[in-house]
Amino acid sequence: MPTFILAGVQRSLGPRVRAALERDPAGVAGWTAVTTFGKANGQSLIGREQVDELLRLAEERDGAHIFGVSAVKDRRQIEDLVRPHFRFRWFDPAPVNLVGRGDEASLLAALAAALAEEDYWLANVKPSSSASPLALPAIFGCQRDLADTWRLAESYNNRGHLEAAAKRIAKFTTVHRRRVDGFKNTPWNAEDGWIWDDDGARHGNPEFPMDWKYSLRLPCGFHFDVSPKAKGKEFFVDKFGGRHSFKTHVNVTAHGTVRGASETDAR
Repeated sequence: MPTFILAGVQRSLGPRVRAALERDPAGVAGWTAVTTFGKANGQSLIGREQVDELLRLAEERDGAHIFGVSAVKDRRQIEDLVRPHFRFRWFDPAPVNLVGRGDEASLLAALAAALAEEDYWLANVKPSSSASPLALPAIFGCQRDLADTWRLAESYNNRGHLEAAAKRIAKFTTVHRRRVDGFKNTPWNAEDGWIWDDDGARHGNPEFPMDWKYSLRLPCGFHFDVSPKAKGKEFFVDKFGGRHSFKTHVNVTAHGTVRGASETDAR
């Protein structure tokens, strides 16, 4: 059974929210609910210092989905820290606050709507293995009409966006998985002339949470061996814009960083 974490609930409401979920498990049918408290009694607020603990909890719960219940402060920073690794969505604090007035139905209705979307994401968008296009970083040079695949896969409160993501994921493999002379497997072929081989020897397991992508735990040592399809390329550019020289290939992670690179390598 998948798990969602209702994270950042104001401390004064925490016990009531938990009790509401326990009294009406049908409201979260098919899911295990976990509630974590925010840093304040009077409002729902996730602090930056709580993010590491939240990520570990998602890991312990086998890639749990995180529903952030938080005031505006630091929302973008927190989202950027969580979203690449675990399925994430902001959840409206209003129905959570209503529990304090005895209204549990509003919270359960809002959760039911969110979980219906999460059910679709699980079945149609979440990468089932490292062979999914979503295991590639967004810097992969894909066909123009597929460039928003990652953005759509991360969306929420919009079923249409998730349906569009599912269609792009299905098309992505057809367009970009192609045979290349000298490769035993069928690697990813980018439009910008790079070959992304995901079937090489596994080594150099990344530190947590870099070994997670969209609630998928990546195989130990997983990375891409990225090489140019033809001569003429001198550098590979990572997600930060750093340039990396190479002999035959570079080891690129699912998050678009170059494995083993030092600050002097990215110039």
